[in-house]
Amino acid sequence: MTQAQRTARACRITAAALSLTAACLAYVHWTYALPGVIGAGVFLGVADSYRREEQRQQARHAALRAAAVADEQLLDIGRDERDAA
Repeated sequence: MTQAQRTARACRITAAALSLTAACLAYVHWTYALPGVIGAGVFLGVADSYRREEQRQQARHAALRAAAVADEQLLDIGRDERDAA
């Protein structure tokens, strides 16, 4: 698990805790729930940002791996041609 995945998970857990707190406070008065709901929204936004960054990183790594494999194939073709000559 990468750092971005851990941070996103921690943000989602914090958002769940804030939502639960907001739900409990809503029984007292609905305005008490607003900070918890707003905080949960912020943490969910941050978690989504980290999730997207992780996806970008994985796509970047996959592209680099594919380029490395293509380079290896080109180098192998060059070796075969030299060996045949």
